[in-house]
Amino acid sequence: MKAIITTSILIIVGFTALGQTKNNIKTPPYLDSLVQKNIEKHKAEQTRDGYRVQLFSGTERINANNLRNKFKIDYPEVPIYLIYQQPYYKLRVGDFRNKIEAQQFYLKLAPDYEQLLIVPDKVNLPSL
Repeated sequence: MKAIITTSILIIVGFTALGQTKNNIKTPPYLDSLVQKNIEKHKAEQTRDGYRVQLFSGTERINANNLRNKFKIDYPEVPIYLIYQQPYYKLRVGDFRNKIEAQQFYLKLAPDYEQLLIVPDKVNLPSL
């Protein structure tokens, strides 16, 4: 009985060794497709958790657009997002990876804007 078990183990180890080359281990085909799906998912996903500074929240779209135009003139390089979450229009700016970056920009805006908040949001990844 021990001889049969030992022989079986040697055969299994032998077949496993045949499937391997010096530096390359053969992977099952389904694993390759899972890896490819993961790569495609991350290519499509262009956002991550971060922070934005909210300049306005209210029901008046005209006020949100006026403030957006003022901000575009003052900070043309900073991205602006006008979001509608019924019944409120929210004007948010920036794509900050952490709260410290958002806080620094918040302090820069504080003298000129009244309703400032730092809010967690999905932010766009910087271009490489």
